[in-house]
Amino acid sequence: MPRSLPDNWSNLSVSDLGIKGSFPNNLKIKRVARSENLYASWLPDIEDDTRPNQGRSGKTNKRVPIERSMRTSDTHEAGKRAVLWVQDLQRAQKEQREAQEQVQESCLGVYWDRWFTNECLTREQQGKRNLTRWRRDELLKWEGATYGIQHQPWAKKSVERITAGDFEDYWSVLDQRRTTTNDMGGTKAAQKTLIRKLLKEARKDFPHLGIPDFPPITRQRQQVVHLKRDQWDRLLQKVVDLSEGAARQHLSQQQYQALHFSKAKRKCQRNWVDLYDALNLLWFFHLRPEDLPRLRAEWFSEGADKEEIICLLKETKGNRPKQETRNYRPDGATNWRRMAQRRPKGYLVFPHLTRPIGNPAESSVLDNFNHLLRAALDACDPPITSNGITAMTIRHTAFRLTLEEVPSLGQSPQIATFAANGMTSVEMLHQTYLRFIDQEETAQKVRQQVKPSAWSLSRRTLDAS
Repeated sequence: MPRSLPDNWSNLSVSDLGIKGSFPNNLKIKRVARSENLYASWLPDIEDDTRPNQGRSGKTNKRVPIERSMRTSDTHEAGKRAVLWVQDLQRAQKEQREAQEQVQESCLGVYWDRWFTNECLTREQQGKRNLTRWRRDELLKWEGATYGIQHQPWAKKSVERITAGDFEDYWSVLDQRRTTTNDMGGTKAAQKTLIRKLLKEARKDFPHLGIPDFPPITRQRQQVVHLKRDQWDRLLQKVVDLSEGAARQHLSQQQYQALHFSKAKRKCQRNWVDLYDALNLLWFFHLRPEDLPRLRAEWFSEGADKEEIICLLKETKGNRPKQETRNYRPDGATNWRRMAQRRPKGYLVFPHLTRPIGNPAESSVLDNFNHLLRAALDACDPPITSNGITAMTIRHTAFRLTLEEVPSLGQSPQIATFAANGMTSVEMLHQTYLRFIDQEETAQKVRQQVKPSAWSLSRRTLDAS
């Protein structure tokens, strides 16, 4: 029997209406000012709420009940309809939860967790270098604010539903981060590589999973920053001056250790000597910045020719086979012997800095180098622009100036040998240095051969007639 209701009620629990059936205790009937019909109101438990953000809304972020008109002004009839409505709603939410759980079990995040965990373990077991840096870089690809893969809508779908259109949308997201100095081509390539790895991981569960096509990646290759020859010479002279001449002296190990040094101040005499030697290591042997923290005196030896010094890199990038690199400049041997005299064994570059066991590259060696390098550039008279200059700039300088001085090194067959000696590729030499050298030389030759137009010259004073 219907229960008697209080006068002028505004909000009633359906359970107070004496209606039988299975329904939530917080299912209510309410009056609203805008309609004669009664409304049903129900707030799902937070763990069962499938709405975005569990139904939170407004500035207070408070959860809002679900409401629906029962299309009747009769209280008991509205209560009966409310029970049927909420039962249908509960069934729909259950199906939606099950579908979401199924998607969550096959979305890209599942395969990211699996792949990243296994890859970290494998790299650690194999003793691969730079594990900390690799882990940081990969996490940025996945978690990076706004552009990270995990923040993209398609990353929350089942891997079977990811399409080429999703990747086009992602490229648009990355394009929004484009600047005049970064066309995002490198980022797109890196993200594409990671996505493909995750989809290949998913094939273990979905053997027939296809990898959708990615949009093309266009890159605008700009000339890398390098020092010109006069700037390079001025830089070395300034470092010698800052070392009070010690950088070019043939010092014994004891004399080197006796140079003024301070752990608290980077700009001290011994550190300037270390910077000078590190610059020359990059210059003569075309080393990579990441080689500097692990270089040891024991890795160098004299060749059959007294002007040849051989560096055998016993730890190489990505645990690749050991590589040899030789000095192409004749004064490299003299410079090396001077370094070996003051550091006959152990680390060559800022040897006082602590290296993490098994991973010297994670030390502060490059930070120290880059800081002192920029300080030396700033101290030149006139100053040389130091903004953005790093050890990689010196590597670029070594390649660029060598190719300018010896053009035959940019031609076959010498170019292949030169690239291998510098631990790079022929293609990289062409794309990074040779095409820009060729453009500049061609323009210079044409300017020398083409006569200027009379109409472009300075206008002469016309006769008064």
